[in-house]
Amino acid sequence: MNEARLEAVKVDLAGPVASFRHPHFLIGRQPTYPMPPPSTIYGLISAALGRFPDPEALQFAYRFECARHRVDDVETIWFVQPNTATRGEAARKNLEATSNILPREWLVHPRLTLYVTGDELEALYRAFRNPCYILTLGRSQELVSVRRVERVRLHAARRGWLVPGLLPVSFREKAPLAPAFYMPRFITPRSRHQVAWDWFLALDAPVHLESDAPEPCWTEAPGSNEPHLLYFHAFR
Repeated sequence: MNEARLEAVKVDLAGPVASFRHPHFLIGRQPTYPMPPPSTIYGLISAALGRFPDPEALQFAYRFECARHRVDDVETIWFVQPNTATRGEAARKNLEATSNILPREWLVHPRLTLYVTGDELEALYRAFRNPCYILTLGRSQELVSVRRVERVRLHAARRGWLVPGLLPVSFREKAPLAPAFYMPRFITPRSRHQVAWDWFLALDAPVHLESDAPEPCWTEAPGSNEPHLLYFHAFR
């Protein structure tokens, strides 16, 4: 990263609902993270590009908001397991499936302003203007539309307003009310059991910094007295 300026692709996305399931809740009620984990952002970028980009060559920041948090719905889920029967009519089936109904949390009208920087800015710009695959936030049926794509120049800043989004835990003193979540930072695409986890703060309302941020932040409005600050995360 350049110390003073940073080129990035800015993408505005919106959808009707989103759900980012806690992977550690396997039965019963399925709560959602309050905002997308980094692994979801990597999947979104990959869907736009139509391939898995080098995670070490990308960094991202985002602003995430929704009209209403955590609305419950019920849905049917299926438990599927191999059929081990070897005799009779039962042996004709390969799988056994049973259904159940459970409550799931949704986020209503999510809006994501995503900033991505890295070595492939032009490819990212073209990809979000004409995505290779359908873009989703959360589950595969939770579609989002691309409202705007542009290339922007960001400037280093230490003071201003932290926008709602993910922060590293080093910002705990600056955002004491932001809850901490253990999220998947990166899931190896071709071996989904290899997951890199990390702690993040989910900031759901702007926070004004009265003193310098503990780590470098970036803004689109360097001349503003109260710039909006973004923090860029790595996938690895």
